[in-house]
Parts: sequence; structure tokens; C-alpha cells
Amino acid sequence: MKLIDILEKDKDNLLTELAASKAAERAVRVLENELDKLLLMYNEQCSNDRERDAAAYMMQAIRLSLPLADSVGETKVWETGDTGEGKDKSKGGVNPLVFLFLIGGLVLCGLGLFPFIAPAFNDGLDSIKNFDAALLKPIGFAAGGLASMFIAGLLARRKRAKAPKRSQRVEVQVDSNKVYRNFRNAILSVDQSLEEIRSMERWDKRDEAGLIDGHKPSSSELDIFSDLLAASYSKDAEYALEKIDEIKYYLHKQQIEAVDYSEETARYFDMMPGRYEGTIRPALVADGNLLRKGIASTGSK
Repeated sequence: MKLIDILEKDKDNLLTELAASKAAERAVRVLENELDKLLLMYNEQCSNDRERDAAAYMMQAIRLSLPLADSVGETKVWETGDTGEGKDKSKGGVNPLVFLFLIGGLVLCGLGLFPFIAPAFNDGLDSIKNFDAALLKPIGFAAGGLASMFIAGLLARRKRAKAPKRSQRVEVQVDSNKVYRNFRNAILSVDQSLEEIRSMERWDKRDEAGLIDGHKPSSSELDIFSDLLAASYSKDAEYALEKIDEIKYYLHKQQIEAVDYSEETARYFDMMPGRYEGTIRPALVADGNLLRKGIASTGSK
């Protein structure tokens, strides 16, 4: 079973987990768990060590690239703090006290200035011995009028509302369908690479066909094998013995001697009891070095 087949079976569960994760960081953890699950299930049904190792390396590469996935979905922004909505920051009407203080100020200023502009009062000033005392009252009226108009101006001034303090919280939600499509494409790429590895394995095995112990047999070896099989099929004992003797000649050309049992060659043989003394299987020796031990019988006395 391919990795993509395993993923498709788990599609609904993966999409549900991605939709619940919302944040990108949690979505990455969900995909990492899915990679582990896919690799575990793949290894359970794959008997080729080369494929299993390759799958592990490629899955690790996908794991390292998960944070780079471009799968941003809806972005939500929340504003917190006092927005000032519903509050009357500055009233549209004018405070009635403004008019009272303004009128009062004008009256007081008029009373304070009247003595200075009235001729009768100016004529009487010369007859007043205490000049400072005569000016004290109109100056007081004028000062009070100015103060009253100043207060009216303060009341008429609109207060500027302070800008409310606000803070923003931004949450980027992942698009679960887009994440799945990107993830699925990555798994498809892994499957394609694994298929190439399987193809190379099949090709290597094809090249190994016809080898004996890792090497291609020579034409002489193939002739011997063919003749021995022919002797076996012929059911002719004499013909079979003739072909067996050809094996000794072939080994001799390869500087390998078939040695029979004797007291001098006893070290080349394993001994076993038998009715007659002699060679059961010759030993194979090359330049004095034992290649394969022979078997000989000691014979019964």
C-alpha cells in the first residue's frame, strides 16, 4: 500500500483536527503526528529495508518544511479597551450659566466704566476730598465683570475627549483544505520517489540473474553443468561416469586437484567408519592449501 492510500483513508480525521487547531502552530503539530502515523503504517507492510530508510529520510524532510507551508486562511482582528461608544463626549447645547455670567459681567463692567464717562460724576470728582475712595467702587465693578466674563468663557469651552486606549489581538486561522492539499502533494512526491527506488531494486535483481555466488559462470562451467544434467537424464551409468571424470580435468585446469585418501593425505580427510577402507569423497587442494576436506572410510577389521 502506498502512503497516499493510507493518507486518503485518514483524510476526514485529519481535516477535522486541522479545522480544530485554528492557529498555524497547532496545525504543524497535527501534521507532524500524521507523518509519524503514516510512516509507522507504511513500515508495517514494507519488508524492503532500502525503501523503509528512504521513506524515513523523506518524511523527515517534510517535517522540517512544515512551518514554511503557505496555508493562511481567514485573519481575525479584535480591538480591546475603552472605545468610548455611547458616551456624550461634548454636549451640543450651551450651558445656561454661560449666559448668566456673560450678562452679569457686562453689567458689572458697565457700572465700573460709567463713572468715568459720566460728566456729572467728573465734575463732582473735584469736590471729593478722598479721590482714592471714589475710584475704588467702579474699579471693583469692572474687575468683577471681567472675572464673570472669564468664567463664562470657561463654561462655553467644550472639553476635548481623550482618545480611548485600544489594543488589538490578531489571530490567523489556517485553511484546513489548503493545508491538506499541500500535505497531500508532498506525500505524493514521496510515493513517486519510493516507486523509483522499487524500480531500481527490480532492475538490480534483473542484473543479478544468472550469477553463481556473485559472479557469472564461464562457458566451461556451464558446459560441465549441462553435461552432468545430460548424464542424469540419460540413465546411462557409463556415460555419467565419463562426464564425472571430466570434472577432474576441469578442476586441474584451474590448478585444483582432487586428492584421494592415503596415509600421506589423511590430514585432508574426515574419517568415518565403513566396511571398506578408501575414499568416499576426494579432497580439493590448490597449491598445497586445502580448499574442501574429503571424506574417507577406515574400513572394518
